[in-house]
Amino acid sequence: MKENNPGIKLYIACSLDGFIARKDGSIDWLTEYDNNSQTDYGYSDFYASIGRVLMGRKTYEQVLGFGDWPYAEKKTYVFTGQNKPLRREKNVEFVSGDIGEFARRLKENTDEDIWLMGGSQLIKAFFEEDLIEDMIIFIVPIILGDGIPLFDRIGKEIRLTTGKVEKYEIGLVKVEYQVKKRQS
Repeated sequence: MKENNPGIKLYIACSLDGFIARKDGSIDWLTEYDNNSQTDYGYSDFYASIGRVLMGRKTYEQVLGFGDWPYAEKKTYVFTGQNKPLRREKNVEFVSGDIGEFARRLKENTDEDIWLMGGSQLIKAFFEEDLIEDMIIFIVPIILGDGIPLFDRIGKEIRLTTGKVEKYEIGLVKVEYQVKKRQS
């Protein structure tokens, strides 16, 4: 058994009303928080702590639209059920099939934490499989009114322990949570 027990961490931003993107997938409402000269909101430390990145196909396509692939030095797994070929970036592997089985095997074979980036359907699948241990949620001071929800009908109660909470001058609030293990 490994001494270091890597975990799957959800690290994501959402609007105050719980949306990670507009209905059309746009995250334009986040741009004013990018490239803040005073802070990176702890992103550099978080990114240095993880060894793998997990994301859904729609999130992958969204990131491709930003320009250069920002995760080239980290092994990235993109979950997709489509046969449509996608542009493959450095260190990217496409995954289909049983998400839970894949994620459990990945956890067993890595010594570093794993970043679950999104999107909504992948987050739901990971909660269904009880795979998320920690969450770092950035609450953005905006109410979108509609969009793609962070937690889309997960279908069960998930209890959390609140950890560190940070408020940034620009209005963002970072809340860290640990998922409580269910009693058997």
